[in-house]
Amino acid sequence: MRKLFILILTLLLAGCNFPLSLQRLIPHASTGTPSQEPCSFNWTTQPLPELSSQVQAALEAKRLANVSVIAEAYGENCIDARTNLPVSFSAMETDFRLTVVVKDLKDLKQMGSLLESILIILDGFPTSSTPGPQPGYIGITFQAGKNELHLWFTEPAGKSARTQGLHGAALLDKLSH
Repeated sequence: MRKLFILILTLLLAGCNFPLSLQRLIPHASTGTPSQEPCSFNWTTQPLPELSSQVQAALEAKRLANVSVIAEAYGENCIDARTNLPVSFSAMETDFRLTVVVKDLKDLKQMGSLLESILIILDGFPTSSTPGPQPGYIGITFQAGKNELHLWFTEPAGKSARTQGLHGAALLDKLSH
């Protein structure tokens, strides 16, 4: 089903003028100042260094020293039709990308426990306090030497898995699919 969805999404977006990696089928919700100039819209991200620093400090306060975070707003740039320059940005959501250094990618229990600790910290930065009106994505890369395990899931999926009582390896398994 997932492969079929990806195939259909690829076909639908093949005619668009911007990279597939930046595409998402999310309704537009503007939080920026609309431009009075005619413009075209382009999906993009903008770094949120202050929020990144706040989340990093919260991770370090919980002694998660091997975790680094980047927060970024995902949304649309309004590109001025005459100058081809961005004139405004409308955030739709805030995404978090984390890198977690672990000793062994086979220690699913430890990675699941780290994942749960990270999600609890991210709960302290709810959608209502970050740019964009809708919940964003959480990307976590577990690194052990040159090997990596990547997770990419929505903030509601992370909460739902924990609401189901999943912890440790079971939480990791649920969010890796």
